[in-house]
Amino acid sequence: MRRNIVVLAYIFIMGTFSLPAQNFTYKWQRVPMDSTWDGIKTTKVDKIIMKYHPGIEPLMEIIGYSSEEMYKQGPESGLSNFAADVLLYTAKPYLKDGDMALSLTNFGGIRTNLPKGAIRVYDVYSVFPFDNTIVLVDIKGSDLRKMLDRFASSGSFQALGGVRIAVKEKKMVKCFVAGAPLDDSKIYRLVTLDFLVDGGDSMNIRKYSISIERTSSFVRDGVVRYIKEKTAQGVVFNNNKDGRIVID
Repeated sequence: MRRNIVVLAYIFIMGTFSLPAQNFTYKWQRVPMDSTWDGIKTTKVDKIIMKYHPGIEPLMEIIGYSSEEMYKQGPESGLSNFAADVLLYTAKPYLKDGDMALSLTNFGGIRTNLPKGAIRVYDVYSVFPFDNTIVLVDIKGSDLRKMLDRFASSGSFQALGGVRIAVKEKKMVKCFVAGAPLDDSKIYRLVTLDFLVDGGDSMNIRKYSISIERTSSFVRDGVVRYIKEKTAQGVVFNNNKDGRIVID
């Protein structure tokens, strides 16, 4: 042991001589690893952890499970469909019987993938990091058709819920909303984000709106409730598509 210490000291001193530009000194002392340390119950690191623990602990809660990694991909994917469905779920308290509702969120608002295995609250915050709130927009069927036709002609849809759409040669050839064919004369309730209503991603939703109902419901909170409720029902999430948007 003594020989090892001498060798290490020699290496250190030689290293110092080989680096003349660095001018420093050092000192050391022996620290007995005995019962002296038994009286120290809380270290500085422990104190830091204890300070932030109350805020971190809720984020570590496991609220659900996924059988595979969930990611966003156009025109639809498990994660983008999930995001759109959460909007409809969160908007339930604001919807009335007979409302023909659909949902729309932007792919850009889905910031990362949802991991395979345990889903924790902090995963939700990673996927949906923005403080977006739910907004309900009344929109005439003919204007809704214009919006969806614009998606179809561009070949790029945003995440949609409550619809079944088929596109061929960049033209919408089938569109069902809330289980029925899109009717130009009816009024629909579009559940979306405040960000998009306020002009985000150049959606022009306000341009088509008849009326706008803003809520104080945060999308993130709705996601957590949705995952908990589905998990209690035995649901394990996956990245499967459901054919709501088919582009030929």
